[in-house]
Amino acid sequence: MNIVVAEVGKAGHALVRQLDAEGHDVTVIESKSQVLEQTPDYLDVVGLQGSGTDVDVLREARAAKTNLVIAATSTDEPDIVICLLGRGLGAQRTIARIRNPEFHKSSRLIKNDLGLSMLINPENAAASEIVRSLHYSSKVKVYLFAKGRMELAETQVGRESWLSGRKINEIAQRSITSVQFCIIQRDQEVIIPGGETVIQEGDKLSVAAQRRSKSFLSSSGP
Repeated sequence: MNIVVAEVGKAGHALVRQLDAEGHDVTVIESKSQVLEQTPDYLDVVGLQGSGTDVDVLREARAAKTNLVIAATSTDEPDIVICLLGRGLGAQRTIARIRNPEFHKSSRLIKNDLGLSMLINPENAAASEIVRSLHYSSKVKVYLFAKGRMELAETQVGRESWLSGRKINEIAQRSITSVQFCIIQRDQEVIIPGGETVIQEGDKLSVAAQRRSKSFLSSSGP
């Protein structure tokens, strides 16, 4: 994938390293020559000095033929402008890093009306991840899927767990949100559970639910 990254501060450097490690063709636009010179020599990226808000610089970075333009400056407005210019030149997708909560509130309008693919607020993302982690016991592993709309939780039923000895349909009735028991691993056996299946101590459960739903796992875990 051909990717243009505008400005490479601390977050940008980490992003560029990750993209390079994944084998993408990366072009870095940086207004400060000293910052551009600090880009590690071992990275296989193209460096271009200039401003991402300069349409000529974006043309030189071949934004018109790129798959993705990422604007990660320290200011929100230039990030939006960079993405608008990139989109106007022909970039397939654009991502802007936005910190101002006022922009975050109107993110849907900004994305739809201005043609941005994604707005990312690093502080909100970090806070959401912390809060989500606090909703679950340390014994529960949680994975996101369906583009982050769903969570798959894995946990093992302990000796004191209220789940032990109960049927699936009984557990579902007591849950305050809709959950789906996907798989039960019992010793060497894999069980596709039904309503009459009884949970036993030691079972490893895989349960799916909508993201940010507070299920029985968050309040009465093993």
